[in-house]
Amino acid sequence: MTINISFSNKSVRVAVELNGEIESAISELPQRTWVGLTDEEIREIVGPYGDTPIKGYTRKLFDQIEAKLKEKNGQ
Repeated sequence: MTINISFSNKSVRVAVELNGEIESAISELPQRTWVGLTDEEIREIVGPYGDTPIKGYTRKLFDQIEAKLKEKNGQ
């Protein structure tokens, strides 16, 4: 089954103009500054192990998680 859809030149021109305006508006949105987790927030996440200092493996793990999230979000 073939479906033929045709657009007038005006429809295409309007769509292209709208696309350009949308891209322009998106690029002008302010970028939010990354805010990492504090040691206290990590303690809350870690739960019953939160009484130990946040250092070494735990801090490194959360730093790596934040780095991956930044990478995925283009920051």
